[in-house]
Amino acid sequence: MEKTLVIGVGSVLRSDDGIGIRVVEELQKEKFPSKVKFISGDISGLELIKYFSDFARVIIIDAADIKEKPGTIKSFKGSQLKKSDFSDIVSTHGMNLIETLTLAEKLDISPEIVIVGIQPKDTSFKLELTLEIEEKIPYIVNAVKKIINRDKK
Repeated sequence: MEKTLVIGVGSVLRSDDGIGIRVVEELQKEKFPSKVKFISGDISGLELIKYFSDFARVIIIDAADIKEKPGTIKSFKGSQLKKSDFSDIVSTHGMNLIETLTLAEKLDISPEIVIVGIQPKDTSFKLELTLEIEEKIPYIVNAVKKIINRDKK
């Protein structure tokens, strides 16, 4: 099995934006091989890069505006994302995920990246997930477990 890092990204202060963190909390309740590590939190884009070089695969779970019905789950590889040209970037402190993945690729520190995006319903300042998103947690957990175990050796 590849050394895998699962990252739950988001802010639990902004309702459905915290879904990545909540999913990682659920995954950490289960047993996984020692080659699978978990981190979560309100992690800015550039902070993610420091984790990439230690892992063959990184799975990022995050709320994402994928223009679908709230609760829709889509998985895709980082290589499928449009690359950033960095034209709108003012500071590396505010880099988004696309800019971060593009920079990691340019620095040749890009493991296999899998993104699990969940369409949020509400990202306003609230501590609770919306019901539509909370109900999806078991499905997201199962989707991530399948990605982790897909090439188990």
